[in-house]
Amino acid sequence: MTQSLNALFSPETSPHPADLQPFRLLCDALFFYALPGSKAEQQELWTGYTPVHLSGEEQARFQSLAQELKGHEAEFHGGLLASLSAGHGDRDEASVGSLASRLRSEAKPTDPQKAKDEALWRAMLMLKLAEMYREEELEITQGFTALSDKEAELFAAIRGGETEEEDEDEKEVQALRELAAATRLSGPTLNLARLAKAWGHLYTRDPKAPEIPLLVTTHEELQGLLAEEYETLTGTPPKQLVSLALPTQTESTAYGALVEKFWDATGASRKHFNRLLMDLVASGTISAELLAELQGAGNDLNRAALPFLKGNPNEKAMRFYAYEGTSLIDLFANLCGESRTATTTNTGLLAVLS
Repeated sequence: MTQSLNALFSPETSPHPADLQPFRLLCDALFFYALPGSKAEQQELWTGYTPVHLSGEEQARFQSLAQELKGHEAEFHGGLLASLSAGHGDRDEASVGSLASRLRSEAKPTDPQKAKDEALWRAMLMLKLAEMYREEELEITQGFTALSDKEAELFAAIRGGETEEEDEDEKEVQALRELAAATRLSGPTLNLARLAKAWGHLYTRDPKAPEIPLLVTTHEELQGLLAEEYETLTGTPPKQLVSLALPTQTESTAYGALVEKFWDATGASRKHFNRLLMDLVASGTISAELLAELQGAGNDLNRAALPFLKGNPNEKAMRFYAYEGTSLIDLFANLCGESRTATTTNTGLLAVLS
C-alpha cells in the first residue's frame, strides 16, 4: 500500500471547493467523484474523476436524461426519485416522461445484472439531482451576498464620513457574508441517507477505491449511517480516534499558498500522523499502543498548527473514526443492500469536518 495519505470526498459529486479545502491541509492527495459528462480533470489541490465507465452510447443517454431532469426536479424529488431508473427497453422512449410512467408501476427487473445496472442509473440520476439543488443554493447565496454588498455601498453614500457607523456597517456586511457562506456549505436538501446510498453504488464499483485509505466528509450524519452499518456487521461501535483543529480561508485563490505554508510549518508532525493513520488502516485490529501513539501525534500536529489558528474565526475540527477490521467498501455495500463477500480485513477510516 502506498505511504501517501490519499482521501476521497463523500457523499457528493463535484463538490464546492470550499468543502474540499481544509482536507488538503492534511492529505497528500484529495479526490472526488464526477458524473459522466462532467469535467473530471486534475487541478492543483484535488482531482475529480468518473468512477464507473460507460460506453459512448450510455454516456450520451445519461447526459440526455440529466438535461431532461431540469425543470422536473420537484416532481422527481417528491416521489419518483426514490425509484428512478433507466430501463433497458426502447431507448428512444427513455425520457423523463416515459420513465415517470413506467416507474409508477414499480416494476422491478428479475435479471440480477439488469437490476444492478438499474440501481446504478438510479444512483447517478439522484446524484445529478443533488448537484442541481446545490447549484441553485449557490446562485441564491451569491445573489444574497451581492445584495448585502450593494446595501453597504448605499449606507456609505448616505452616511458619508461617519466612521463609527461605517465600521458597524462593515461588521454587519461581514456577518451577512459569513451567514451566506454557512448557508452555501449546509449541503444539499436531499435526504443524506438516500444521497449516501446513491454515492455508495458508485463507490462499490470504483476500481480505485481500495487504493484510497481515507474517506472524508463535511456531513456528520454520514458517520452515523456508517456506524449503524458497522454495528450491524460487528456488534460494536466504531472507534473515535483523534480530533484536529485546522484553519480555513475563504478566498479560494489564496488557498494553495496556505496549504504550502501549513505543510512547511507542520511537516514532521503531519508526516508522522499520516504514517500512523496508514498503519492503522493496514491493520485488522487496533492495538492500545498504536492508538496512544496516534493520539500523541495528533496532539503534536495540533500544537504545530496553532500559529495558523490565531485570529482565524473559521477554525474547523476534523474528527477521525475507525471501523476496526472492516473496509469502507464493505460498509457501503451493506448500506446499499448489496451482497458482497469481504475480501480484506483492513480498517476503514473516516474523517468528518465540522
